[in-house]
Amino acid sequence: MVKEGKKSKRGPRDDRSVSSRGTKGTRGKSPKATRKGDKGKRGKSPKPKSRKEGKGKDSSGNKNPENILEYIPQEYLDNVETAEPVLHFLPKMVASTDESGASGSTPGSGVQSNTKFPNLRVLLSAAEDDIRLHRARLQAAKANNINFLRSYKIENDEMWLLRQQRLNERTLMLSKLNTERSMILKELQESNVKGLTPQEMTQVQLARWQRALELYVYKPPKLAQAETAEEIERDLEFLGLLEKLLEHITEEEDMSEILSQAADMCSTLVDVTKQIVKDATEQVAEAEDVYQIRLEAHELFGRNALTRTEEIQNQFRINGRAALQIGNQLEFAESKRKRCESASVLIRRWWLMENTAEQESLSGEELNVEEEVRGVVPLASCRMDPLFTRRENSLDAARSLKQLRQVVRSRSGNANMSVERSDATVSRRFDLTANLIKRTSEALEQRLLNDFSEIYAKGGVYEFTTKPRAGQIEWKKLKDLARALNLFDNGRNLLERYVQLVIGTRLPELFDSAKIKSSGEEKEEENDDEEEFDMEATRSELTKLFHQLSEVCMEEFQLIAYIFDNPDADVGMGEVIPLKIARALCTRVIGDHKNGLQSRINDLLDSIDRKTDFDAGAKKLDTFVVIHEKASGLFSLLRDSAEKLVLQTDDSDKNADTTAVDSLKAFLNSQEAGLNNSHRHGYLNLELRLLHHECCNALDQAGCILMAPARIRVDQNLLEKGVLEEYRAPLLPISKNSIKRAGFNELLSGPLKQSVLRQPLIHATDSLARARLMFGSGKDGGETSARVITSIYSQMCNFYGQAFLYPIAEALQEMLKSSAPFAAPQLPFNEDEAAHDMGVDPAFWVALERIHAAAKAFDREMWAESKKGSLRVWELLSMNGENSSAIAAGRDCRIEFFSELEHRGEDAVLRALDTLSAHIQWIVVTGAEAMLSSGGARLFNQLSGQSGGPYAMSSGTSLEAPNSPAVKSLCYCLRVQFVQVQSALTPQSLSSFWTALSMRIYDILVTRLLQHWYVSTVGAVILARDVEALRSVSTLAGTKHDHWDILRELLTLYMTPPDALKIMLVGSEGDASSGKGLFQRAGREQSLVFMSRRVDFRYKTGQGLRKSIWATQLLDELKVRDPSDGHINMGLFAAGRRV
Repeated sequence: MVKEGKKSKRGPRDDRSVSSRGTKGTRGKSPKATRKGDKGKRGKSPKPKSRKEGKGKDSSGNKNPENILEYIPQEYLDNVETAEPVLHFLPKMVASTDESGASGSTPGSGVQSNTKFPNLRVLLSAAEDDIRLHRARLQAAKANNINFLRSYKIENDEMWLLRQQRLNERTLMLSKLNTERSMILKELQESNVKGLTPQEMTQVQLARWQRALELYVYKPPKLAQAETAEEIERDLEFLGLLEKLLEHITEEEDMSEILSQAADMCSTLVDVTKQIVKDATEQVAEAEDVYQIRLEAHELFGRNALTRTEEIQNQFRINGRAALQIGNQLEFAESKRKRCESASVLIRRWWLMENTAEQESLSGEELNVEEEVRGVVPLASCRMDPLFTRRENSLDAARSLKQLRQVVRSRSGNANMSVERSDATVSRRFDLTANLIKRTSEALEQRLLNDFSEIYAKGGVYEFTTKPRAGQIEWKKLKDLARALNLFDNGRNLLERYVQLVIGTRLPELFDSAKIKSSGEEKEEENDDEEEFDMEATRSELTKLFHQLSEVCMEEFQLIAYIFDNPDADVGMGEVIPLKIARALCTRVIGDHKNGLQSRINDLLDSIDRKTDFDAGAKKLDTFVVIHEKASGLFSLLRDSAEKLVLQTDDSDKNADTTAVDSLKAFLNSQEAGLNNSHRHGYLNLELRLLHHECCNALDQAGCILMAPARIRVDQNLLEKGVLEEYRAPLLPISKNSIKRAGFNELLSGPLKQSVLRQPLIHATDSLARARLMFGSGKDGGETSARVITSIYSQMCNFYGQAFLYPIAEALQEMLKSSAPFAAPQLPFNEDEAAHDMGVDPAFWVALERIHAAAKAFDREMWAESKKGSLRVWELLSMNGENSSAIAAGRDCRIEFFSELEHRGEDAVLRALDTLSAHIQWIVVTGAEAMLSSGGARLFNQLSGQSGGPYAMSSGTSLEAPNSPAVKSLCYCLRVQFVQVQSALTPQSLSSFWTALSMRIYDILVTRLLQHWYVSTVGAVILARDVEALRSVSTLAGTKHDHWDILRELLTLYMTPPDALKIMLVGSEGDASSGKGLFQRAGREQSLVFMSRRVDFRYKTGQGLRKSIWATQLLDELKVRDPSDGHINMGLFAAGRRV
């Protein structure tokens, strides 16, 4: 719809948009396409134009006739296809309504009242008239016949009826195609038609193809249950339909005929489709015009409704202010009337009291006020007003007496009373009346207190139902009495009486001094006979006490909420009376210095302190925990009950009630803190002391000898102030000398026994649980709870590390001897017997594994990081926030514990590596060379003048043995040792340890070979086998073993003839700088030094050892010097340089 104010492309017009507010300006229109054929689509049309029909001129300048049926607007004559509706009946109806509304408006009101605006049904009826007029104008413009304006009806239009008939036929056709869709596709797939001539088959095939073509044009592909998407796409594509049409036709004449008929079918279908599109376009155009005209009627109705709403709102604002002023005046007048009535009643009550006091003074007989108010004197004989003598009038009597007392206090406090004081009679009468009011108030208050006590003493079930039940406490009577008593001194005497009633009737055992004294004497006599402290009896007694207190307090809180919940607004009672009474009750029950809960708990703890044995400390800790556990439950119930003390009503101040409840909760928190804080410091010192004792006792029971502790310095400043210093556990480490004397087996069955390692952790977890119950967890415990948890964890880190695991790890290191035996080993070792331990007892590795497991168990049971629900140190501290200083201190203790333990463990493992290296040297070098003291090797040494070593074998030596005896024995021992090391170390540590051991083996073998041994061709074979065996053992773990691969290549120098050594060293080119051969892979100097250990590299002469001729020639050809002529730097051959 085109916005208002947009000008039309045909120029300005005198048309206007009619509404209840008059002309809004010209309306433009968007260009519209023609409604026929290829002229384009119809665009979005603007609102229909409304013309004020009657006298005037149309857009062409001609005068408009009086009758609308006598002319055709120029828009229809210019272009009938794009003509917009020009309204007549709707603007005419609105214009007539505006004229009547303007004539009926009130002058000066500022608002034009239009109450006769037609309703929506009338507007829609006028819109239907404009629709009929628009259709008639279109037909008249098309036929250029003005008579159509009078006679045209769409129901009689043959073109419209034919179009509707075609649209209905198309709808039926689409429905039929949709119904027969599966059958059409199935018939199209059938190829054989039996019993028909070829011509008949062709006609049947054409008929089926025509139906499929109609289905292709009118209906989109739709997937059926028994069809696949590929089949439908193939069958309903035009090329697929052509293939089906010509599927069984072979002759060209038949094909031409069929294609001709198919072309005629397509042409007919195109014509039908074109007509359908044209009909649909015309129908949509008509529907659009109808919609725009009806939309204009709805818009007129909506604008008028909006105007009426604004008028009603303005009237409401004007009349509402006046009504509010009238209401305020009526409310003020009502309050003045009530005050007058109250003053009248007060004057009448004062006159009655003054008259009664005057009669008492004249008669000389004192009035028995107390007896009459209490009901001792019969009502017929009473001289006082029945308001004070009848019990049903108690609340009204209390209110009247309070007002009278206020009058007395106001006169007594007024200093400007000279006129009245001058009149002695007035002053005397006033004093007599004030005295009578005082006596009556005291008597009435006493009677109400006695009634309250009697009803409360009867007791009953605490059920607060509206309908009374048998056995139920009479809470409604108590409520009425409490209202009346609160009018006397703000209920002070009621509060004292109620608290005393609760203590005397509900808690007699706690506050009856005679019973407490006799019970205490009986317990002292029993304690004299019993030596042990019965913790179960104490727990039962505390449970019973706290249960009774919680039950009584919760029931009384409910009673307080119901009998003190509804204050009297007339007397200005505060809305916190229930909370005030609950506070007084809790103060008396909990904080009484003689018989309260705090006093009873202190007596119980004092009775435990009289025990001198150490077990009394553990029992006292358990008592602490029970007390605080029960106290926490008690105060939690009390805080929950405090929420229900103030019953919310419609006229209650919720903010004030919330503040009062919060105040009571704060008071209960202070009472709980006072109960807990008095014991917490003593508990912490006792907890730390007991934990240290239990941990040390566990080591003592395991047979460990503990060293004397260092003296702890006492803080004199705290001692002078009388402040109890926090306990610092002394350090009692295990004696390392006793561990070394006992040996590995005693160590495993003693301090490293699983039960001994576990026992301190059990005591520590118990301490954490008690601390959590004692101080709370998370934000409830606060910094105090975090400090206690940190103290316990820090003490356990010190004990488990410095006193327990650190000395054991240091003792393990010192128990290993890094030197090998002096005597040579007897090789080979018997593999049927236990393998040689090579200086490292198997129990050493078991001990290391247990220390590692103990450290993991300590971290799992104490710290337990990121384990939700474990209630260990990390979780308890993290509840206070990640930025807490306590969790930072705990992390520092944990890191220090594991760093120190890891350092000592590494030292022990390095000592074991040194010990193994010394024994490898002992087996490989000492043992192998000891076997050379006899046999062929000895004869060779004598002839050559060289100490050839185990691999300088003659050419006739047998090669049946796979390895030398020394290497065979060493590999056997190392494989057994690997199983023990693997069980003790982690995979990362095992890899590093075994890699270091592999390098040690390599360095020992290569150093001895290059400094003392020579290798023959036969010996090279044995040496290669030994190297392979040692490499196999070395690669059981670890990753850096490249040095063995280089050594295997260097050993080929001993197996190669002299004439082929040049190729081995520098490659086939024979150039030392070519970067090939062993010079490139192993290094030039390393290769030449290894080659110099060949038995034929030198020979013995009278002048000493000389190089062989081939060696000299080879060095000259390579143009290198022999590095073995001088000092050999063995550091160049270390395995660490090759990694």
